[in-house]
Amino acid sequence: MTTTWMMRAIHGALWMLVFLLPVKFGGLVLLPDRPANLADWCLSRWPLELAVVFAFVWATVAIVAAWRQRGVSLGGWAWLALVWFASQWLSASVSPWPARAWLVAAFFSVATVFFFIGWWPAESNKRYWTVLGALTAATALVCAVALHQHFGGFEEALRYAQEQPGSVSPEVRANLAAVQGKLAQGRVFGTFFYPNTLAGYLILIVAPACCWLWRFLRERMEGGERLVSVVIAVLTAAFAAVVLGCLLLTQSKGGFAMLALALAGGLAFCARVNWQWRVGALVALLAVGTVFFGMKGARRGMETLEARGDYWRAGVEMIVEQPWLGGGPGTFGKRYVERRRSGAESTLLAHNNLLQQWTDSGVVGFASFAALWIGALWRGARRLRAGPFDPLAWATWVGLAAWTGHNLVDFDLYVAAVAWPAFLMAGWMLRADPAANAVEPENRNPP
Repeated sequence: MTTTWMMRAIHGALWMLVFLLPVKFGGLVLLPDRPANLADWCLSRWPLELAVVFAFVWATVAIVAAWRQRGVSLGGWAWLALVWFASQWLSASVSPWPARAWLVAAFFSVATVFFFIGWWPAESNKRYWTVLGALTAATALVCAVALHQHFGGFEEALRYAQEQPGSVSPEVRANLAAVQGKLAQGRVFGTFFYPNTLAGYLILIVAPACCWLWRFLRERMEGGERLVSVVIAVLTAAFAAVVLGCLLLTQSKGGFAMLALALAGGLAFCARVNWQWRVGALVALLAVGTVFFGMKGARRGMETLEARGDYWRAGVEMIVEQPWLGGGPGTFGKRYVERRRSGAESTLLAHNNLLQQWTDSGVVGFASFAALWIGALWRGARRLRAGPFDPLAWATWVGLAAWTGHNLVDFDLYVAAVAWPAFLMAGWMLRADPAANAVEPENRNPP
C-alpha cells in the first residue's frame, strides 16, 4: 500500500509540474521572470528556478522509489542523451561567460531528466498519458488566454498601463511605445513571452493532445455507439480547431509551415485512410494558411528570414573559430555583438537550435543533439510502418516532426514549457520497449 501511495503521489506531482510548465514557465531561460507582487504571481510567469528545483526534487524521489527495479539497461539512445548532457557541462566549464553558461547547462540538465521520464520503461505508458493529460488541460488554459488577448485583451492591458503607470515595471514604462507597437500587430502569445514560442508549443502538442482527449472521452462516455462516436469526434475537432486557430493568431509562418510538413509526413503512415482524403486534408490546410497569411505575410516572412540570415552567417563564423567546445551554452548573443552587421537587430539566440548547439556546445553537442531528434523521428517512422496503426505513436511523431523542423528557424529549445515536454516525448518514442507503444485494442481506432 505504501508503494502504491508513493507512486500515485509521484504521478500527481508530475502532472502538476507538467501542467504548470505552459501556464507559468513560458519565459526564456536567458530573460528571468521576477514577479513583483501577489498580482504578478497570480497573473504572470514564475521564476524558472522554481521549475528546476521542482524537477530535480521529483526526479530524486522517483529514483528512490524505483531503486529496487532490476534489469533496466541504458540503450544506445539513452547514452546519446547523456553524451549531449555531458557536452553541455564540458562546454560550460571552459566558457568565458561561466554564469550564463552554467545557468543554461542546468536548464538542459532538466531537459535530460524529462527525456528519461519518457524513456524509463516502468509504467511508461501510464506516465506518458499522465503527461499528455496535464498538457491538454494546460493547452486549453493557454488558448483561452490567447483568445482573450485577441478579443480585446491587448487594448485592455495597454489602457490599464497608461492609466495606472505605477502598476507596471519600470522597463515596460520606459518602452511603452515599443510595447504598444508590438501589441498593435495583433500577434497573440498566451502565457508565453513571444508569439513564435507559443506557436512552437502548439505544433508540438496539438496532435498528442487531440489523441489524449479522444481516448479520455471514449473511456467515459456512455450511450449508443454511433452517437458517442459522433459526439467524441465533434468535441475533439472543436478542440483541434481552437488550437489551430490560436496558431494562426500567432501569425507564425514557420510554425504553420512546419506543422503542415509534419502532417504531410504523418499522413503517409495512415494507410487505412484513402489517399484522396489524405491529399484533400493537406490541400485544405495549405489553403487556410495561404488565405490567412496572404502576400503581406509573405513579405514579412522574407524580412524575418533576412534578419535570421545574418544570425546564421555569424553562427558559421563562430563555428569556424571554435568548432570543438564552442563558447558555452546560451552564449551566442555575447559573441554575436562583435559580428553583427550595421543595421541588423541584436539577438540573444541564433533562431536555429541546431546551429546554436554547435556555436555554443561544440561539435559533440551538435552531433548528439541532431542524432537524438533524427533518431526519434526515424525510430518512430519505423514503428509506424512495421506495426498496426497506433494513434498515440502517430500523434507523437507528428508533434516531434513539427517541433524538430521549427528548431531550424526559432529558439524553442531555450523555453522550458516547450523544450522539456519535447524531450519527454522523444524519450517515450525512443524507449527500449517497442511493444509498449500499443494502446488497448478497443482504443486503436484513430479519432
